[in-house]
Amino acid sequence: MAATRGIDRGRVGADAVGRAFADDLSAFVRVQKEAGLDYFSDGLLKWQDIFRPLTEALGVKPHILVRWFDTNTFFREPELSGRLPGATRPDGVVVDSSVPRPRVTTLPSPYMFSRAAHTDQDRNALMLALAENVLRPAIDVAVAAGSEVIHLEDPWLGYSGIAREDWAPLRDALTILHRDLKATLAFHVYFGDAAPHLDQLQQLPVDAIGVDLVLTDVKSLGSGWNKGLIAGVINGRSSILESPKDLVDVARHLADKVRPRDLYLSSNCELGYLPTPVAEQKVQRLGEAARKVKELVSV
Repeated sequence: MAATRGIDRGRVGADAVGRAFADDLSAFVRVQKEAGLDYFSDGLLKWQDIFRPLTEALGVKPHILVRWFDTNTFFREPELSGRLPGATRPDGVVVDSSVPRPRVTTLPSPYMFSRAAHTDQDRNALMLALAENVLRPAIDVAVAAGSEVIHLEDPWLGYSGIAREDWAPLRDALTILHRDLKATLAFHVYFGDAAPHLDQLQQLPVDAIGVDLVLTDVKSLGSGWNKGLIAGVINGRSSILESPKDLVDVARHLADKVRPRDLYLSSNCELGYLPTPVAEQKVQRLGEAARKVKELVSV
């Protein structure tokens, strides 16, 4: 951030921004390696917000500045009025080549994308168009570049809910993304209680469902899942550090009682809301808990 402000004010050149990015990315990868994570991310360090590389691929300008739910961060509302063009350069979502494999690529879900946009179109029709013309091309280039997990974020559903009549179009949109996909497709609900939506969520054509376990009671998850579970056990909005023992206990409960097809331990939301040293400690504790769980259960 300091480097980009400096170039805007004419104090440094573009090479300073490049060096700052490379240094931050290297540090971020090092933290993931030291934690022993199973999938690696570049942290979306060059992304101004979750939509920006996709709107740039569409050749449309971002709209007004909007608060990101109830956080102290903001995003530029995608301007998607009129007919949706096809994405011409979706490679902006490709994880940096210096990131180890296997990689994860994070994208907005088609539901959130269609609801966050400024548009004069029917939002369910827009959701399908986004899946077909924007998200699927982006996913294909990400998988071709080595991503093995496609992580669709959807705080909109968790925070604002979803109407009953919107579930069928959402399933259709996700079918477009999942069809013949040679990667794991995950749909991650956060910033809200997933319990009221679990029956519908488990019917979605995805490989794994992400749940914010800071706001969702683990008892509501039931048992015998036919999908993977991304368990959001680390609180990305609190600087209080979780106890590794408590994380292991929750993970063992999920493995023994919920019995998902696959179990992934994760944060409930992005860690970008935290001071960097705190976020790094949370990543380390997440990795420590995952290692201990692997020794105790097989999922």
